[in-house]
Amino acid sequence: MSLKETDVLRELIGRLDHKPFDLQSWKANASVVLGRIFGENSRKVEMIAQIQPDFSSWSLRDATGRMTQMDICRKMGKEILEACISELEMFGLPEKPDPSVNPALEALAEFITVKQSRDLAQLIASDKKPEEKSAGMTEILKNLEQPELLASIVKILNR
Repeated sequence: MSLKETDVLRELIGRLDHKPFDLQSWKANASVVLGRIFGENSRKVEMIAQIQPDFSSWSLRDATGRMTQMDICRKMGKEILEACISELEMFGLPEKPDPSVNPALEALAEFITVKQSRDLAQLIASDKKPEEKSAGMTEILKNLEQPELLASIVKILNR
C-alpha cells in the first residue's frame, strides 16, 4: 500500500470542503498529483480535467434545488479520488516504465541480432548528426525482410 500517495489524495478530498472553493485551482492541483502517481496520460487526470459545472438551461431547469452545480463538481472529484485511493490500496503504485529502455529497440529485439541491437543502441546514444544516425541505422537494418520490418513497426505502434 502507498501511504504517502493515499494521504495526499485524502488531503485533496478534504480541500473540496474548504471555503471559498476554487474549482479550477483544485483541478490543477489534483491533476498534478494524479499525473505524478498514475502518469500524465492517465484516464484519471483526464476525468479531473473534464469536471465542469453545467449552467445550461436544461440542467438549471432540472435542478432539484438540493445540490448546486458546484456541489455536483465536488461530488465527482471526491468519487474520482476515492476510486484512486481504493486502487492504490488494492493494487499498489502503478509500475513506471524504465526510461533507459528504448521501446523501438525492444520491439525490434526479436528480429535483429544482439550485435545489431547493441550497435543501434550505441548509435542512438551517440552525439552524431541526425543524418549520420539515420544512415547508420539504415545500414544496420537493411538486411531485415519486409515482414520483419512490418511486424516490428506494428509492435512499436502497439505500445
